[in-house]
Amino acid sequence: MIRITRGRIDVPAVLDSVRRDDAGAVVLFLGSVREEPAVAALDYEIYVPMAEKVLTELVARARDKFPILDMSIVHRLGRVPVGGDSVAVACSAPHRRAAFDACTWAMDEVKRIVPIWKSEPPRKASRPPTTRSR
Repeated sequence: MIRITRGRIDVPAVLDSVRRDDAGAVVLFLGSVREEPAVAALDYEIYVPMAEKVLTELVARARDKFPILDMSIVHRLGRVPVGGDSVAVACSAPHRRAAFDACTWAMDEVKRIVPIWKSEPPRKASRPPTTRSR
């Protein structure tokens, strides 16, 4: 499964997309927006046609590089609040080492080559109460 979505990532669906009876390992990585003092959310911009093409090629390269059975990658587009998942990479393999290695490699490649841009929207500043003189 390769998907770019504006909605929440359906984590059980991502896992189910790679489950197979011959898999002894299923690994899931979720990239989440973490809370920091200046961050309330992250905005993701994606050139979807190119990103889907690169993600598809990336999964094919993972299959050539590692003894895996299946791999899915789902990425969010738009604003993702703190605590929200921005990316999911799931991988199945007969043995855990291949699943972990392929998932780690794929996530590194997503960050390195997929045309996805991340920015921090400005936090809304709290305004001091206004007073009017009469």
